[in-house]
Amino acid sequence: MNYQSENIRQKIRNLQPLIHCITNPISIHDCANIVLAAGGRPIMAEHPAEIEEITQTADALALNLGNITDARMESMPKALHTAAGNSIPVMLDLVGVACSRLRYEFAQKLMQIHMPSILKGNMSELLVMAGETAHTTGVEAGARDCLTEKNRNSLISLFQEKAAQWNSVLLITGKEDMVVSADQCAFVRNGCETMSQITGTGCMLGMICATYLAGSDPFSAAVWAAVEFGLAGEKAAKKSKGPGSFQTELLDCFFLLTEKEIQEEKKLF
Repeated sequence: MNYQSENIRQKIRNLQPLIHCITNPISIHDCANIVLAAGGRPIMAEHPAEIEEITQTADALALNLGNITDARMESMPKALHTAAGNSIPVMLDLVGVACSRLRYEFAQKLMQIHMPSILKGNMSELLVMAGETAHTTGVEAGARDCLTEKNRNSLISLFQEKAAQWNSVLLITGKEDMVVSADQCAFVRNGCETMSQITGTGCMLGMICATYLAGSDPFSAAVWAAVEFGLAGEKAAKKSKGPGSFQTELLDCFFLLTEKEIQEEKKLF
């Protein structure tokens, strides 16, 4: 398939959508900043008493299961009900569902309330949600679950079946990202090893997806979020001296990406 960018980032910068992010405190600062860099306006409210009022004003809702707490487990279903009732697109990041029964069952509950437009997770997390065996190590994907040439076709078939069943786009992250809908599949090879050496990059990618959802269809939002954030990582790795400077460079490189750079340097198949 010949993928053409819709220059989503320019649309988002023109729209300046409000993105309601219910996420974990480990990466909340970086998540807010990447939404700003993408052209959106973040609001990070999570108190159950205000969650419905705030969600109904948002242009997209981002839910992240990392470092889950009682407060967020009360707030997320309320936010999801509100998003469903107001046709607000949702991105759900399935952090930890492969290593925690609590998170797995909670994710199932959320998906029964209202199916998110984008379901994001690593290979182990999406395999578990699909009812398959996974080999996770904490919140990281297990080495035995990685995408290979041998299992590529079977995984495409599995995830396209699940995308159709769930009526959702799946973003399966890894060394090579997969973006899968019922009738489309894309592979993104932008990115670098350094991105795994600081915390929060996966959460940040989810927030870019949610931001792009406010101005695009779910498949395009996931594809170009993965391409652009991976490309920013590649550029940041060349400029940084270590994880501290890499974190700063990552935000700057993402913000400064041009459409010309995206088209010339994308690794999209």
